[in-house]
Amino acid sequence: MSWMTDEIGNRDGAVSFRDFMELALYHPRHGYYNSERPRYGRRGDFLTAPTASLWYGRILAGVVGRVAESTRPLAFVDVASGDGSLISTLLSQLPRSAVDAVEVVSVERSPTMRAAQQRRFRELSVPVKVIASIDAIDRLSGPVVLHASELYDAMPVHRVVQRQSALREFVVAVTERGGLSWREQQADHRLLQYFRDHGVTLEDDQIAEANLQAREFHTRLLQMAGDDGLALVLDYGYPAARLYNPRGRAGGSLTAYRQHRVVTDLLSDPGLQDLTAHVNWDDLRRSADDVGWRNIALWPLAQFLVRAGLAQVVAREGLGIEADLDARTVAERQEIKRILDPDGMGSDLKMLIQGRGTLADIAEGLLAEEV
Repeated sequence: MSWMTDEIGNRDGAVSFRDFMELALYHPRHGYYNSERPRYGRRGDFLTAPTASLWYGRILAGVVGRVAESTRPLAFVDVASGDGSLISTLLSQLPRSAVDAVEVVSVERSPTMRAAQQRRFRELSVPVKVIASIDAIDRLSGPVVLHASELYDAMPVHRVVQRQSALREFVVAVTERGGLSWREQQADHRLLQYFRDHGVTLEDDQIAEANLQAREFHTRLLQMAGDDGLALVLDYGYPAARLYNPRGRAGGSLTAYRQHRVVTDLLSDPGLQDLTAHVNWDDLRRSADDVGWRNIALWPLAQFLVRAGLAQVVAREGLGIEADLDARTVAERQEIKRILDPDGMGSDLKMLIQGRGTLADIAEGLLAEEV
């Protein structure tokens, strides 16, 4: 018997997939994100934009720096900040005047990652407040820039299937031999209401996922930022009409990764493989509507980077078309290509931009036209 079968056995022998995913990713001892071994990056199981290339952090630093020039002091809050590599890059790229004006808060649920951050941040010349939850955020200095990279696609989701015009929910059960298997039960009213609210009717045998906590969490996040804020949310996802389109996603979006490869058995080796499901962007956009924030844009990552001044930074770093093709130029161009790839990260990852008050106006001005 594995630790997971013990956990489920102590819960009457079956749990919703949402609870299975919560345990597999966040169990305090065995959870995927609490492991000591690298989980993302080239030595891990998957790449994120901040870990795939330093150029993401460089361009983000340019946006934060220009915002800080217009309004200071400024708070930068990175939610689901991982090992802190993005914050380190950001602070290394900000102008000295902007660094002095920015209060930095790192929010990371995993104690393993928070420990890694504390070691990393010792080398920085400015303090970074590291906390486990947004509930621990005190009063912030000035307007707030929120950043979250692949936060919502790592939230536990319910998994459902349509059977003969009835919505059924998948549960994970312990078998007589001590393994794990799928079972189905009638979906409760929350799941029925979720799909109804999004105008979605699944086809028979279509599988889908529902993140019932994303909208509430994002609403709390925006409320925490107050009346003058900018939210930059980078993740994989689609609006509901496309996310639940049976032609493109009849089997849902739920995926497991291990060593940069897709694993087909979602229940195998819990705690040793990543589980992720695409974001329903309509949930987060409705959160903005709920608290009076403005939905500014939803762009592919590549489009955001270009609008945020990528070409200008490339030219300033001497990496433009006239640059000599030495080892540095080739290596840097490969890094840029990785996050602009139209057949990969540059298109698949989307940046949701939301704002309120002065920062919303500043962001719209900075990103209004491609430069």
